[in-house]
Amino acid sequence: MSNQKHFKPVEANLDFSKQEEKILDWWYKNDIVSQYLHKNDNSKKTFSFIDGPITANNPMGVHHARGRTLKDVFQRYKNAQGFAQRFQNGFDCQGLWVEVEVEKEAGFNSKKDISNFGLDNFTNSCVSRVNKYAKIQTDQSKRLAMFMDWDNSYYTMSETNNLYIWYFLKKIQEKGWLYQKKSATTWCPRCETGLSQHEQADGYQDITDTSVYLKFKLKDRQNEFVLAWTTTPWTLSANVLLAINTNFEYVKAKIGDDYLYLAKDSADRLGLTDYQKINPQSLLNLKYQSLYDIPAQKGVKHYITQWELVDPVEGTGVVHVAPGCGQEDFELGQQLNSDMVAPLDETGHFMEGYGELTGKYAHDVVDMVFNHLKKTGAFFKQEKIKHRYPHCWRCKTKCLFRLEDSWSISCKEIKPLLKKNADKTNWIPKHVRKRMQNWLDNMEDWMISRKRFYGLSLPFYQCQCGELTVIGSKQELKDRAVKPDLVDKLHSLHRPWIDDIEIKCPKCGKPVKRVTDVGDCWLDAGVVPFSTLKYLEDKKYWNKWFPADLVCEMTEQVRLWYYSMLFFSTVLEETVPYLNVLNYSEVRDQKGDRMSKTKGNGIPYEQAVNKMSVDAMRWLYCQQKSHQVVNFGFDIAKDVKRGFILILWNTYRFFLNHAQQQNWQPNSKPSADHILDKWILSRLNQTIKEATRYMDKYQSDKVTETIEKFVQDLSTWFVRQSRQRPQSLDTLYYCLKQLVLLTAPFIPYISEEIYQNLQQIHYQTSDSVHLQNWPQVESDKIDSLLNQNMDRVRQICQLAHAQRQRQSLKVRQPLACLTVKAPYKALSTELETLILKETNIKKIKWLKSDQLQIELDTNLSPALIEEGQYRDLARQIQLMRKKQGLALQDKIKIHCPSWPQKFEAELLQKTLAVSIDKSDNLEIEKVSE
Repeated sequence: MSNQKHFKPVEANLDFSKQEEKILDWWYKNDIVSQYLHKNDNSKKTFSFIDGPITANNPMGVHHARGRTLKDVFQRYKNAQGFAQRFQNGFDCQGLWVEVEVEKEAGFNSKKDISNFGLDNFTNSCVSRVNKYAKIQTDQSKRLAMFMDWDNSYYTMSETNNLYIWYFLKKIQEKGWLYQKKSATTWCPRCETGLSQHEQADGYQDITDTSVYLKFKLKDRQNEFVLAWTTTPWTLSANVLLAINTNFEYVKAKIGDDYLYLAKDSADRLGLTDYQKINPQSLLNLKYQSLYDIPAQKGVKHYITQWELVDPVEGTGVVHVAPGCGQEDFELGQQLNSDMVAPLDETGHFMEGYGELTGKYAHDVVDMVFNHLKKTGAFFKQEKIKHRYPHCWRCKTKCLFRLEDSWSISCKEIKPLLKKNADKTNWIPKHVRKRMQNWLDNMEDWMISRKRFYGLSLPFYQCQCGELTVIGSKQELKDRAVKPDLVDKLHSLHRPWIDDIEIKCPKCGKPVKRVTDVGDCWLDAGVVPFSTLKYLEDKKYWNKWFPADLVCEMTEQVRLWYYSMLFFSTVLEETVPYLNVLNYSEVRDQKGDRMSKTKGNGIPYEQAVNKMSVDAMRWLYCQQKSHQVVNFGFDIAKDVKRGFILILWNTYRFFLNHAQQQNWQPNSKPSADHILDKWILSRLNQTIKEATRYMDKYQSDKVTETIEKFVQDLSTWFVRQSRQRPQSLDTLYYCLKQLVLLTAPFIPYISEEIYQNLQQIHYQTSDSVHLQNWPQVESDKIDSLLNQNMDRVRQICQLAHAQRQRQSLKVRQPLACLTVKAPYKALSTELETLILKETNIKKIKWLKSDQLQIELDTNLSPALIEEGQYRDLARQIQLMRKKQGLALQDKIKIHCPSWPQKFEAELLQKTLAVSIDKSDNLEIEKVSE
């Protein structure tokens, strides 16, 4: 092959997905990604992006691709602008997400199964799963054209990450914020651990349960009962108190021989009419009998108390209170110093002392409870109720409530500082700022412990003498260890190996074992602005990259990752960890329904990229306002291709075809002598200016809209009006070269493909569009008046075409005159010429008017009719050329029954014919070279 520079022809119907795979292979084989990552290493400008770690637990889904696309787009943009970056990807590696999947694979159903398997084997299995899916997700992300320093990805299971959390927790203890207490925790009986406040928010589901109205017998009262109501019948065996709210009216209702006390509104709703109002104060402190005569209830004092949370809008205005079975009940019990009855073990089964319920699973005892109530005469009625109930966010098991000793961080002192720091951040969109402030207003203390196996080993050593030691580093662990040499030999800081390390109590000197709890997984992710930036090892490095200029995750991370990072940063440095937070929303199917395995409406990631192409997927995601839901599907992807990608591709093909036909080669910058060249270069620079402004604001939707408008202008107006103007190729070439620099962050593959051909290097060098700089605005080229007047030209043409259509006049039929009535003065001669050419009209008249109107002179002279016939015939011949698959440069002979003699020369030139002769039918014949 000749070394002479040339443009390669391209297919009209290119298989974009297959071409993407070839380009991806070329990028990595030719070190393009590495060159990209280190392009700005010596730059004085920095852009710090911190990646929210993706859970390395399963393959990526199309929903993951949305966030990863946005992250990549803005990093590419900043790279093209010359900012030094770190490009560090993150993997979330610890916690129940991983444990649950490992259990599923092994067929485990309880903690006992894990213990029998061996905790060392279980932890190793968790680590193996993380490594397996980190590799899979890396490959999937590469296919998404995400350029990251993959060999430098951070893993939250690393020793470094865990030791940084130890350092943080020691600071928490030094501030006096760390405490352990017993509380009624929302509990997953399958995972056998509690859920923190921010975890619970993800797990609520709308379900239907059976509620029950029941009668509590008052002591020392003949046939007098308090009517209560509950949606959790399993908790009745743990009842301690009944609560009313004396701010409402209460009544004594008669039913048969019984008298029932309840709220007046509730009595009316239940259809109880035979009642008399009472003073609700008279009910307070009345004693009542236990529902169950069981060992667990022996000695429990039952009485009626006041509680402001009681509301008769549901139930009876009387709440059954079981302090061992719910957080609000527990808090009330603590205030009153009441008895605490905690019925359940870690698996959700009743413990000894609960009669026939002992050993039964709490959610399975409803019928047994109802039968007991009926047998003892306490049953009043039952009814179905729809309500929101917590489920485990990891395994989806319906939760329970149980008393548990948990470790927490007090948030009372830090809350004002969190609110102050959060307010310094630029939240995108703005309403997320209020969402964060609302979360901080309502947040409870942070429960950081979990009764599990694979996770952060909490560095808490609690001696029987009461002394709590929090270890802040590995060196401190060694210094305090009973056997320091074991610390050096540690296989890992995870369980079970860390559990073997005992320390000497600094108070009494006795050996102390570590508490067996592991940490909340949001500790793992919250520490990354410190652990990944060498906060303890290299403060200069940390100061260079902290705080993050950008983080980008789903809005739900307000109460999760954003919160935990804010907490760490406020504790360690009293500042905010991120300057700009870009939020995005979920991905649904193309009908707008949530994707789920049950519905079968999800699209596997590989299937999506292979069928629709990565570029189409990325453009689809970037088109939407980030905080809005994206509907995703193959039909929508087709619309994306038709609406933008194919228009761009066909404009590029038009250039190649005409460049080859004319043996055109690139020169210097276009001269812009013609009005169309001036206009499209003005539009190009306007587009660069607007795209840059929107990118700086992280508004991908505005950028894609701006680029799409330019491509429409380039294709449907500039190219359309310049077909017979060879010198326009200089301008078109320049526009395409600049355009791919704009599109490269969004559609990396097609931008590379076009760039390689425009540069005539064809993947033979190590040059790439992704190593180029973001295009600079040439402000002197922006002509706002010309842009406005060209819009007016197109509007006039549109009105003329519409009027032709109404009058059934083809555009190929020339007309004598167009009258334009406009609220602006006549346009220049150059612009008039465009109107006349586009509308196929001989002259134009201008009249002043308050609004734009046009009139066509539809009188057809013989000369106009003859010219119309010529244009029709030329059109027919062009269609025949296309049907026969002739190339642009192929010459033909025309055989035709008749043709307008006056236009014979124009006909031959327009159709690239060498001759025309008479025949019975219209035919064309390719001329051999």
